[in-house]
Amino acid sequence: MRKLLVIVSFVMVAGLVLTACGPAATTAAPATSAPATSAPATASPAPAGTAQPTAVAAPAIKNPDTLVYACEGCDPQSLDPAWAYDTASGGIIQNVYEGLVFYNRDKVDQYVPMLATSWTTSADGLTWTFNIRQGVKFQNGDTLKASDVAYSFVRGFIQSRDSGPQWIMLQPFFGPSVTGTFLDATVKPGDKTGDDVVNTMYNGDFVAACQAAQKMIVADNNANTVTMTLKQPWGPFLASIANSWGSVLDQSWAVQQGDWDGNCADAQKFNNPDAQTDPLFDKMNGTGPYSLAKWDKGNEIDLDANPNYWATQPLWTGGPSGTAKIAHIAIKIVNEFGTRLAMLETGDADFADVDRNYIAQVDPLVKETCDGSGNGQCQPANANGFLRLYKGMPGLEEDDLFFNQNVNVVGGNSFLGSGKLDGNGVPPNFFADIHVRKAFVACFDFNTFIKQVYNGEAVQPNGPIPPGELGYDSSAQPQQFSLDTCKSEFAAAAQDPGLADLNTKGFYLAYMYNTGNTTRQIAGQILAQDLAKVNPKFHLAVNDEPWPVFLKDYEGSRLSAFWLGWLEDYHDPNDWVAPYLGSGGAYSGTQSFDPTLQKQMDALINQAVSSSDQTQRASLYAQLNKIAVDNALDIFAVAPTARHYEQEWVHGYYYNPIYSSFYYYALSKGQ
Repeated sequence: MRKLLVIVSFVMVAGLVLTACGPAATTAAPATSAPATSAPATASPAPAGTAQPTAVAAPAIKNPDTLVYACEGCDPQSLDPAWAYDTASGGIIQNVYEGLVFYNRDKVDQYVPMLATSWTTSADGLTWTFNIRQGVKFQNGDTLKASDVAYSFVRGFIQSRDSGPQWIMLQPFFGPSVTGTFLDATVKPGDKTGDDVVNTMYNGDFVAACQAAQKMIVADNNANTVTMTLKQPWGPFLASIANSWGSVLDQSWAVQQGDWDGNCADAQKFNNPDAQTDPLFDKMNGTGPYSLAKWDKGNEIDLDANPNYWATQPLWTGGPSGTAKIAHIAIKIVNEFGTRLAMLETGDADFADVDRNYIAQVDPLVKETCDGSGNGQCQPANANGFLRLYKGMPGLEEDDLFFNQNVNVVGGNSFLGSGKLDGNGVPPNFFADIHVRKAFVACFDFNTFIKQVYNGEAVQPNGPIPPGELGYDSSAQPQQFSLDTCKSEFAAAAQDPGLADLNTKGFYLAYMYNTGNTTRQIAGQILAQDLAKVNPKFHLAVNDEPWPVFLKDYEGSRLSAFWLGWLEDYHDPNDWVAPYLGSGGAYSGTQSFDPTLQKQMDALINQAVSSSDQTQRASLYAQLNKIAVDNALDIFAVAPTARHYEQEWVHGYYYNPIYSSFYYYALSKGQ
């Protein structure tokens, strides 16, 4: 879950949002990985009276062999693909390392061979055999072997740090019940937590678990194949391994750096390292089109083109091949917007992050605006401009309001006020009533929220599965804002036991968001205002907590109504329904859904992820989406779109929302 989005407020031009996995080039500064709790941060409109730039002469092209990206908050957490779970790190990794498969240009659900030339799947969907590309060299000159692939996958399992990406890799091999890590040191052997491999499946025996993993992923260097055996059929398997955590390492080089040598007897000491104690924290040796030249932490990351890159033929029709056309990439960490703007104006930056509230200052510099939703068609903008703007790019992100149907009150809980329906609080099971949930949904003004916060550059999803995903039904109606419906649903709720005094006494409860996140603050204020219009005795207190405190309360199921965002890890609807609707999901695990409904959703989730029939899967996911909406499990509020600004002399850019950042290999510079 590269997701727990905590970000602060950006729109950007380039660069995913962390938190879960994300896309490339446009959204906001990278966040940090984890289940999904962040939102595109504050995205308020430009302040009234914001100074507009005066006419600026078009700059001359600078450094034609170097692309400079001025970014905000984009210092990587780690350069180790098994450890990294943030987009800043992923953006570097995807240009230096490579996996078995890669995305077909801008297609998030089509894959091309990369370090594997082909693959086959058994009839039962459990066994995958990959033919490994021959003659590929790592950047230090070592030759890629099948055993490097097997080592890389098992090493990721072994390392499996807290809040890292390896849960995505563990699930296909050990089962969907693995929602955490290979080993959770806080869990005692035999505990049935359902979130780690060693304790729940191997009674605390790390060596046995390691050996089991090695039997699941077997390399044959003579045949140049790697055979992988899954726990159960896994529909999104290629999607799971196509991202940065599926990168292939040079085993002999990694061991030389002090990393795990492949011996299970010594494996546990390499489990859950801190970023800077990880042997591959700041070192890289991949097979990709670029190599790491410099990492000046907090200031700049530089990449150099790999002169011996193996791809002599394009990976996709019309794609790049041979040595990268741009010899050097300079990623400069520039947190002050005025400096980034100046770099665009002078031509010192080819790409730059643009916070949403500064769009008005940059748009006068735009010469042409291009459709970022897929067709790439461009229209003239300002005759004296010199930038190119891609606009309306769909992001694989949602930001929603969640209801907890049975709030944890152990030790007291001030979020519920008095804890009773006496006008000064609500009971812990307040949101267990479907009419209460439907009333809150109807009292949220979706259009006003999207206009005020996103300047209209977002769409309202019609459930937990966002637009563009398998199973998304564009004909399905999203939730609707209606004060009349809100009022009638509260009246219906008052007919239920325990809520008879709802409309006469009113209620008080706290809506929570993380401190500094203006987006989530505004969402709460809009909802509070409309609830009060329906009944002035309905009090929704819009309160904030520092992120660490908010995260603790959310994970402890102590929050009644709260706002969070999810950013996709891998492109498959399972990455949405599992956290939103599944038992133990990142969000649903804290929401106490009705047990009968939960059992129904779990069965559908498991059936869908196990199927290899995409038509069947789409039908099952559409069914899950409808269940979530019909039961008003959450307020499904917004799926933001993104922008990307670049100098008009840059060519080859395309948008793939699952990328961590830019794929520089596809780019060139020239008038």
